Amino acid sequence: MDVRAFLFLTLIGVSACETVPKTMDPAAFESEISALSDNPSMASSDRQISDLLARSDLPEAQRADAMILRAEKRLDARFNLPGARADFETFVTLQPEDARVSTAERRQLFVVEEIESAQRRLAQLQNLSDWFDDKVLMGDLAAGAARYRQAGLTPNPAQLYLLRESGFVCDAAANPDSQPVHQYGTARDDADGAVWCDDPSLS
Repeated sequence: MDVRAFLFLTLIGVSACETVPKTMDPAAFESEISALSDNPSMASSDRQISDLLARSDLPEAQRADAMILRAEKRLDARFNLPGARADFETFVTLQPEDARVSTAERRQLFVVEEIESAQRRLAQLQNLSDWFDDKVLMGDLAAGAARYRQAGLTPNPAQLYLLRESGFVCDAAANPDSQPVHQYGTARDDADGAVWCDDPSLS
């Protein structure tokens, strides 16, 4: 075989290797999914699952597993249910023969009911706490945070935890010039030192 033929075959072999798609290691994927499933923070687990789904090396089955995990966590936490609905729909499309499809379809009906109920409540007068929860349910946490900040009222403990985890509330020690979360009423220990983040990356 002459040199030119050898080089040509070598280039073909290298090209073929480069076009073979890499896939995430199954053991690493299962470990990450397990950790995400156990993560008690809805905000951080939602971000991490979204980052996982953004990877280009996930086979279809792994993508479906991550998708249904995010859908289930969103539904259980009443967090971005329009997103949960889309996740359930995508899962069924990706894995129509999966044994979990019937459960996904049933859970999707619950999602639709919750969304419709929230939309009806949002069309009426609500106190700020209930309005915030419905905005979170509808996937608009930023609007809920802005409304609390404008009102000067302190979110309840669960809401404050979510706002911290989502980067809307920071530690006063690192952000001394930021607006305190608690301004009116009886002070709470969990709100001590909590300020609104002017730069969420500093939370």
